[in-house]
Amino acid sequence: MPCALRNSEEAPEVKRRTAQREVSARDASPGPPDDPEIVEAVDSRDVLADAALARRCVAGEVAAWEQLYALCHLPLLAAVESLLRAPHRDAALIDEIAARVWYALVDNDGELLEKFDPARGARLITFMRALAKDEISRHFRGERRRRARESSAVHERTQQSAAEARAHFAEFLSTLTPHERQFASDYLLSNNPVEDCPPKKHHSPANIWQLTRRIHRKLLGYLGKKS
Repeated sequence: MPCALRNSEEAPEVKRRTAQREVSARDASPGPPDDPEIVEAVDSRDVLADAALARRCVAGEVAAWEQLYALCHLPLLAAVESLLRAPHRDAALIDEIAARVWYALVDNDGELLEKFDPARGARLITFMRALAKDEISRHFRGERRRRARESSAVHERTQQSAAEARAHFAEFLSTLTPHERQFASDYLLSNNPVEDCPPKKHHSPANIWQLTRRIHRKLLGYLGKKS
């Protein structure tokens, strides 16, 4: 947990993210629960104590930040784990999301923490849970964009490789004699069985073997020059 607040000027992208977090914290933080039993479980004195601690943090008290971290870090980790779906409950990801929440709170001299509103009747850890939920959404949106970019790049490379292969093969065919090209087209590159070829294009087994071997040697020589 950082022990000092940052006072550097924010870049436009950081300001945009901070604004989004503020909206998320304001809109996602729950108000008083509807269940009377849950309402009774949230002691208003605890909520006011959280608010006082938050104000001390925003005022720049290092001890207050340390106290907040000691009180909320383990509950935050548990909250993040509960928010993640089972396949994604990875210790490294849980730590990363929790770190993002702490960074969001510390960033810009605790401006986001100042948005904590005790009038909503929820504890500070509930406020942090809302931030964690938002960070999780950001993480998986980023992962989806990354996979889409990678898939697009692979598709482009595959198309490029196929085009290059076709160009090389066309170049190789141009090195054959007209008779060899015709044979390759009728026999080697055709999906039709030999018996379906026109009678005038039929070759004897010995001739087929000779032409195939000759073209194969030329192909090996062509590939050797390209490598």
